[in-house]
Amino acid sequence: MKWTKRSVLELIAVVAMAAVVATLGILEYRWTGEISQAEQARMEGALDASVKNFSQEFSYDFDRLCESFEISPETPGASAESQVLSRYTTWIKTTSRSGFVDGVFVWEVGDRQKEALKSLDLDSKQFQDASWPARLEPLRQLLGAEAHKLGSPMAEHDAAYYPWTFDEQTPALFRPIFAASPENSGSAAQRAGTVRPAGFLIVEMNGSFLRRVYLPELVDRHFGQLDFATAVRAAKPPYTALYATDNFPASITAPDAQVNLIDSVSEEARRRGHPLVESSAPNRQWQLVAEQRSGSLGAAEGSWRRVNLAIGLGLLSILAGSLVLVFSVARRAERFASLQMQFIAGVSHELCTPLAVISSAVENLADGVVDNPKQIEEYAGILKDQGGRLEKLLDQVLLLASGKIERSEYDRRPIDVGTIAEQSLSRSEPMLRDAEFMVEKRISEGLPMVEADPEAVAKCVENLISNAIKYCGPTHWLSVRAAAVNGSQSPEVQLSVEDKGMGIPAEDLPHIFEPFYRVQAVRDGQIRGVGLGLHLVKRMMEGMGGSVTVSSELGRGTSFVLHFPVPAANGTSKGLNEAHTSRH
Repeated sequence: MKWTKRSVLELIAVVAMAAVVATLGILEYRWTGEISQAEQARMEGALDASVKNFSQEFSYDFDRLCESFEISPETPGASAESQVLSRYTTWIKTTSRSGFVDGVFVWEVGDRQKEALKSLDLDSKQFQDASWPARLEPLRQLLGAEAHKLGSPMAEHDAAYYPWTFDEQTPALFRPIFAASPENSGSAAQRAGTVRPAGFLIVEMNGSFLRRVYLPELVDRHFGQLDFATAVRAAKPPYTALYATDNFPASITAPDAQVNLIDSVSEEARRRGHPLVESSAPNRQWQLVAEQRSGSLGAAEGSWRRVNLAIGLGLLSILAGSLVLVFSVARRAERFASLQMQFIAGVSHELCTPLAVISSAVENLADGVVDNPKQIEEYAGILKDQGGRLEKLLDQVLLLASGKIERSEYDRRPIDVGTIAEQSLSRSEPMLRDAEFMVEKRISEGLPMVEADPEAVAKCVENLISNAIKYCGPTHWLSVRAAAVNGSQSPEVQLSVEDKGMGIPAEDLPHIFEPFYRVQAVRDGQIRGVGLGLHLVKRMMEGMGGSVTVSSELGRGTSFVLHFPVPAANGTSKGLNEAHTSRH
């Protein structure tokens, strides 16, 4: 390859741009990484804040409920029922969460014969004797076990801070009710404030209100602006969900955020100096969990980063591609300009030669230099030949100038390719005879009809014959064959024009159908032509739905084959076997 100043400058520009693109790519990768980390930190901060705010509001509401129903160990003249009723009446007037409570019960525990369940009628505000509802039977068993643990008296101070228990299954809050021991009345123990368990206060919560109103409101208030799926579920498997947003992965074991809500309520109670709240079982404790909808914060950050990297690298690729395109267009423009100059030079030469001959012959005739009838006949032949040469050249130029020839511009009709080939040979016979060519013609009988423009097919054949004559070398031999064969995809008629001339180098074969392209050896040999004939053959064949192929061996000749697809109606076995019967 010969290096020019322009080539060196282009190489430097390409290397510089490649370095710029690579640098920008590295900066894009680092910048996107930093932005991704910052975005992930922002999302984590927003998630932590939302979880904390949700937990705080939940804890405050539950602690206020527990605080409203705290009753101290009884003193003379004040029954447990009256204290509970007073507490409930005060709570219902001050709370905005009246839907929390679905029922209030006092279970008096003593001898088996003295056990009694009393239910608070929320409308009449009076306690009434009641039997255990079926829905509270699991809670009754839990309370029985709790009562068994509380058999011995305890100090009044300890009783005042005895924790609440939250039964998540019911759901309900319960806490022991204490009373002074009658056997210790007036004793030192009583004076010291010793009490015994006398029953349980049960605050049954409205599960439907929690699932459909309370928890959805909290989630919407604290997670509404975040793209996170949330749920309130059991802390351990099986993960039974009290509430979950759409598309929450129920079986997820490592969410982006989680907090045990009952523990949070207990921490709020501790901070406010009230009795703690304990879960009835660690595996059933309510837990708030949140998960990024794309899978996890890490997955969301990775997806976001990949998208931004793809966009950034895509833009850089477009930039690099644009540079390559600019150089490519510049090269093509330069090559096109060179081809145009070659075309103009070739056309000028092709025009000047016959015009000079015609002009000289006309001057001789006009000046009376030629007056012999035989000479006049010879001059007439010269004028005819040179006029035909001009006509052919102008025909090629006009065909090229007409732009892309569409299929609709051809007069396509059923034709016999063999007949067209024979007619083209007849029209080319004077030229072949003058060049002393030996012609071998093999046109099969009964060829299938194909759809093509007869004039265009004739021009293709005559162009190929003219090329064979032009590049024949020392061997003046030409073969024209037509046969029906089974093509690679469908039956077709193949018309070949073969010579034993100079041949085409292998590196030039992919380019010979390009406009203005001429092999270097042809240009060096100053063989006339402008490089349009083969280009027009290819364009006309493709415009008619056919194709042209070439095979050549340097120094041994070239074969051009015109391929005409046989319509389905004609695609029979007739004529599809190679025939070698000549028509002459």
